Amino acid sequence: MASELYNTIDALSREKGIDPQIVVSAVEDAIVVATRKYYKSQENLRAQLDKETGKIRAFAVKTVVENPEQVEDPNLQVTLEDARKVDPNVELGGELQIPKVTEGILGRIAAQLAKQVIFQKVREAERDTVYKMPRSSAWKVRM
Repeated sequence: MASELYNTIDALSREKGIDPQIVVSAVEDAIVVATRKYYKSQENLRAQLDKETGKIRAFAVKTVVENPEQVEDPNLQVTLEDARKVDPNVELGGELQIPKVTEGILGRIAAQLAKQVIFQKVREAERDTVYKMPRSSAWKVRM
């Protein structure tokens, strides 16, 4: 069973004539922007929408390196020893996903920022859809 959020995304994408994945990506990008602003972080952040529950998880992504001398940027890299404290199955050269708490803390300003990002991405996708239409179809739509 799909979540209410995903059903809303699906309805919006059908209404606007765009791929639902574009809207999902816009929501995930918006959460990344809001999370980065809240945490004032330069980490590599990602977000993921769970289609079933409607929950959006945000996490920092760091590359796993062998020893502390190889860590050039602690925002982007982590030693294998430290990474195994978070995820015992992580491999050298792999990615470590460190969860970021977003539920209940992002607030009104972050929601407004997320809304702006989502609207911008949807407008861009709509524009791309109109430009990709054959001229005869675009003419009929405007009539």
